[in-house]
Amino acid sequence: MMYLRVVLSLVLFWNPFQSPQEQFRQRFENAEAQRVAGKLDKAESEYNSIIADGYHKLGRTYSAQGNHSAAASALAAAVTHRSNFPDALVDLSIALFNSGQFKEALLRADSAVTSNPKNAAAYHMRGKCYFMLNEFDKSANDLQTALQLKPKDYDVAYTLTLAHLKRGQTQAAKDIFERMIAELGDRPQLRILIGRAYRQTGFLQQAIDEFKKAVALDPGFPRVHYYLGLTYLLKDGAARISDAEAEFKLEVAAHPDEFFGNYYLGIVSTIERKWDVAIEVLLKAARLQPNNPDPYFYLGQSYQGQQQHDKAVEMFKKSIALNPDLKHNDYQVTNAHFRLGQSLVKVGQKEEGQKELQIASDLKAQALKRDEAKADAFLNSESLNEQTAFPEVASTGTTGLSDSQQEALKTEVLFYTKVIAAAFENIGLLNAERQQFRSAGQSFSEAAKLDPQLRDIYYNQGLAYFKSESYKDAIAAFENQLRLRPDDLRAKQLLGLSYFSTENFEKAATLLAEMIVVKPTDVSLYYPLALSLSKQGKLDEAQQVVQKMLAYGGDNAQVHIFLAKAYYDQDAPAKALDELKIALTLDSKVQLAHFYSGLVQLKLGKFAEAAKEFENELALNPGDIQAKYHLGYVLLANQEIGRGMQLMKEVIQKDPAFSNAYFELGKSQLQQGDVSGAIMSLEKAAKLAPEQAHVHYQLGRAYVAAGRPAEGQVQLDLSKQLKDKVRNQPNQP
Repeated sequence: MMYLRVVLSLVLFWNPFQSPQEQFRQRFENAEAQRVAGKLDKAESEYNSIIADGYHKLGRTYSAQGNHSAAASALAAAVTHRSNFPDALVDLSIALFNSGQFKEALLRADSAVTSNPKNAAAYHMRGKCYFMLNEFDKSANDLQTALQLKPKDYDVAYTLTLAHLKRGQTQAAKDIFERMIAELGDRPQLRILIGRAYRQTGFLQQAIDEFKKAVALDPGFPRVHYYLGLTYLLKDGAARISDAEAEFKLEVAAHPDEFFGNYYLGIVSTIERKWDVAIEVLLKAARLQPNNPDPYFYLGQSYQGQQQHDKAVEMFKKSIALNPDLKHNDYQVTNAHFRLGQSLVKVGQKEEGQKELQIASDLKAQALKRDEAKADAFLNSESLNEQTAFPEVASTGTTGLSDSQQEALKTEVLFYTKVIAAAFENIGLLNAERQQFRSAGQSFSEAAKLDPQLRDIYYNQGLAYFKSESYKDAIAAFENQLRLRPDDLRAKQLLGLSYFSTENFEKAATLLAEMIVVKPTDVSLYYPLALSLSKQGKLDEAQQVVQKMLAYGGDNAQVHIFLAKAYYDQDAPAKALDELKIALTLDSKVQLAHFYSGLVQLKLGKFAEAAKEFENELALNPGDIQAKYHLGYVLLANQEIGRGMQLMKEVIQKDPAFSNAYFELGKSQLQQGDVSGAIMSLEKAAKLAPEQAHVHYQLGRAYVAAGRPAEGQVQLDLSKQLKDKVRNQPNQP
């Protein structure tokens, strides 16, 4: 069975890209050259480096899209694949920060500082994290360090002014602002930034002064009137609503497609009950940001004000459907449910209306009170000062990107995903060459998660798991392969054999029967098919398969192994041994003959002979987990405790779900006085096989030995109940 090597499958994707893509192509070629030269470790190291860099670039691309959770996942993977990666740590901190996970972001920024104490970006991010965690002294210290490392980084300087203002050090902040103006020029965008810094830290009069300076420099500058109007409301509330309205109108007149100008003009118009104006500008805001729930919420209120409850229902439903979470915009969704319920009642849908009112009540007991106070929340300076972010600050996503930019980012995501998937695939192929099949399967699994369309990736995954005897994982992979390529006979055959190995004889028989029709001369298929049919009680069909096997393959060892198994099941051990001797005479290296001979000897009570047979089977097939378990069982029974326990541990390591191995190991540990070890093993056995009375009995004894008599009695009682249950069951036919 061969793996399908696709070393440079990414070549199809190079053409649309330039420098970074060319670099990846060359790195793939270098890794392949190392593999061809037999330097597999160096090849793997290069592929892991590609994975780290690929995840880093993928994470940064997600960040550019505003998909911060995906960015954090990708960047965390980059850090995992390269132990010393300060740039990725900083970017991961940024992604976590933008996701609101400030403590996690702080940990990553701290690691980046430790990794590189001269990294200004790391200090900057750590300072921002401390700021969000209200540790303003620490924030200022880190930001000052970052500014010393990069004196011309105005982003750092600006963040430092926020920390100074939060600590009440207005003169220190003013000094930085004046330096920025001197170096960058007295421009409206800079005055707006300064005004926002004052506004966000509660210095509202200073913010108004700065916004007025921006207006004086350029009355038509985007958002300047919006910022000034909003700050009027923040500082003086309803007393300045007319001034705020005038500013919002100036904003909309200068920039008709500015979302926030239209949105806030709609809000103040709603408050002033100017329904027509409110509806006009809020509809415009909704067209500008169709996935934003907020304009629809205020549109619903305005339609209610006009008694157009059918339209109000439509708007509130849209707002609820788009609402990202319960806390969004001061629990706005609670009020939306409440108002929706009101309008539904008004249009005669009383039952639906009551349901919405109940939802509102469940979401927030104070729904009505909050709804009535909603307008004041936008006008009351104290309430607004409690907000940690304004809509234009909290807004994320790709709304600021053009369609072409968004498409370019999507293309980059696809490219880097395929780069990483191809690198994982090639690591899987390297591990397969080393015969490290379990590791190979895991690498193929990672590749398949990233790029399910990668040709034959599921086949390679299944083959690796099959060769590592991880048949359950192999089954999932081959099933995926056949969903994509139903005509893949290799996958179908191995899936049938995997079903056989997991004792799913019905499915095994179905697939193997199909394969025999296609490959009638492949004698290796007949034995598992015959045995699968026999296990289902279909003895006549099994016999027919045996006859065909004899016809195509002659008198071979597998036929006699099959007959021996049948005799064993019929409690005819002597005849079974005769068939197994014939099998070994025909082929001294045939697998399973010694194993079944060991089972027969065990059934006859001949433990020494059984042990010898299991030893012989393991000599031919060291990975046979059943032979290893049975050898360990026999050795323990013969009081060869040391080696017997070691074999059980090896079985568990190979198959952590092997309940009988845990049981035998635990029972032996208890006999040796290792009570705590026995409890651990027997608890695992009980978890894996909860219906086995003998497991609970031994676990009960272990608890008693550990001085836990109450727990021990529970297990002993459970053991008795399970025995009684089995004893009282009617005999199965």
